[in-house]
Amino acid sequence: MNKLTGNYFCAALILPALVLVSCAGGASFKKGSGAEFKDVQGKEWTLQQIKGQGKAVTIDRKKLEANNMGGAFTINFKDGMVNGTGAPNSYRGPYTVDSNNTLNIGLLASTMMASFYEPEELKEKQFTDYLSKTKYWDIRSKKLYLYSANSEGADTVLIFESK
Repeated sequence: MNKLTGNYFCAALILPALVLVSCAGGASFKKGSGAEFKDVQGKEWTLQQIKGQGKAVTIDRKKLEANNMGGAFTINFKDGMVNGTGAPNSYRGPYTVDSNNTLNIGLLASTMMASFYEPEELKEKQFTDYLSKTKYWDIRSKKLYLYSANSEGADTVLIFESK
């Protein structure tokens, strides 16, 4: 093998590895608190905050309650099924989880009620889209973190507290 062919061979091996490493470096997911998914199951979790693209949006729970939507944006996990309430619709669907904190939420079915009030911070469709794009989960400081992506694919974190 001559020197030029050897250089192309090395580049062919190294370039894909560099691309893989650079793509993985963009993820802001922090995993590995040591929590087990059994710590998540059987509890009702209420969305408190969404973080992504350098911004944090806090859900105004007092305003939701004042508009008779205090139970909006919840999630529960039990026996392979996820369910909860958007704003105002209930949803339900399957989920799978593995030992690496990977969480996949399947196709969600939802009721089709109309609402007189729609929260400013988060629309129901955005909420269910985030859930459908969930990649990982974690628990830190007694809060559930669901790592997802927004409609443009940017990393987004949903932060829930247990009731």
